[in-house]
Amino acid sequence: MNKIASVILSIIVLGSLPLAFADSDKDSKLEFAGTLEETLGHFWALEMNLDEANSELALVHATHPISELFETMSAHLEGNPEFNEKLEKTLFELKSKASTEVTRSDAQSAIDEAKEIIQEARDIVVGEQLSNDSSFKAQLVNGLLETSKVEYKEAIEDGMIVEMAEFQDGSAFIWRSQQIFEEIRNDIENSGDVDDSYVEIWLAYDQRADPTIVNEYVNDIIEEFEMLSGVESTESEHMEEVFGNDSAIVVELDETLSIQSEKPGKMEMDEPKKVELKFLAPLKQINEGVTPENIKCNSSFELIFKPSGDPACVKTTSVQKLVSWGWTQ
Repeated sequence: MNKIASVILSIIVLGSLPLAFADSDKDSKLEFAGTLEETLGHFWALEMNLDEANSELALVHATHPISELFETMSAHLEGNPEFNEKLEKTLFELKSKASTEVTRSDAQSAIDEAKEIIQEARDIVVGEQLSNDSSFKAQLVNGLLETSKVEYKEAIEDGMIVEMAEFQDGSAFIWRSQQIFEEIRNDIENSGDVDDSYVEIWLAYDQRADPTIVNEYVNDIIEEFEMLSGVESTESEHMEEVFGNDSAIVVELDETLSIQSEKPGKMEMDEPKKVELKFLAPLKQINEGVTPENIKCNSSFELIFKPSGDPACVKTTSVQKLVSWGWTQ
């Protein structure tokens, strides 16, 4: 019996190995594809800065792929040294070929060439089938969104941009995630909600909103893509580094707390302490049983209702702009 059990166990273990290797291979390709998407985000930011003749920031985004992302790419291209060298050369030369020192047309030609190389890299490592898989794309979206949260946190302080390069990085990754979303829109059940969340994110960026508020909007989108991919999103490894232990937004009760302290001989009430309120996003409040008209918004935000009748919390200063866009009732 022991021999039979051992044989059965061996069959089970050996049978599970291909699946384990498949998962590992997919994770590896996801990591590689993630660097490609971030690179395309940097290319977009590079184009924006070239349009504005901002040589300093153009150089930042031209060099980020080779300085920050190529090492990861290269590790996945060890079996193709010729292409690896081609990719490295293309990314390295961007700083001179796509700069304000050349014509805008010549710079764009260099960027377009680099985009073609990125697509070639995708075909070589990831392959057409996986690249077009909606679940795989959903995970790429979430990877970009998770990284954007870190970039935005580093960029904003007290409603001001303190690190413009990081602010543009965050914007670029939001933009790139939105491009991928458009490719799989038909596979998203609540695509309209995703559209609304992107509007809120861009408005928050425009208002230099507190990073915790931007996180709420970004997390709303992440949840939608988690449902599509069936895979829980993984926070950036730098999340705790920049947010500390306050990265999670906690819902506080709308009340003033009185703290009791025991003193010899009697109980006394300390001075009441006011708690700053932090509320969940509207849809999450509804899921908790709150009726739409009773939804609470965080400080400096106002409850509005979209043409669909769905509630949303937006910056008070943005309400009139949204009305002019026809985005609110």
